[in-house]
Amino acid sequence: MDDVSVSIPAEQYERLEALAAARGVSPQTLAARLIEDAYQGYDPDAPNSIDLPLGVCDGDESADER
Repeated sequence: MDDVSVSIPAEQYERLEALAAARGVSPQTLAARLIEDAYQGYDPDAPNSIDLPLGVCDGDESADER
């Protein structure tokens, strides 16, 4: 995948910077995550498997995979 630049209005970029700082990531990383979430059909109510304790699944696995 090629890197491309995107134009973000100053006011939105300031918000992006603040959100990124609160999460401890760069604005570019947060923007990439937001785009990826939108592409995947992000569900804010679904548990994030990264945040779950080790050994706990998010319920997306079928019974055959267990």
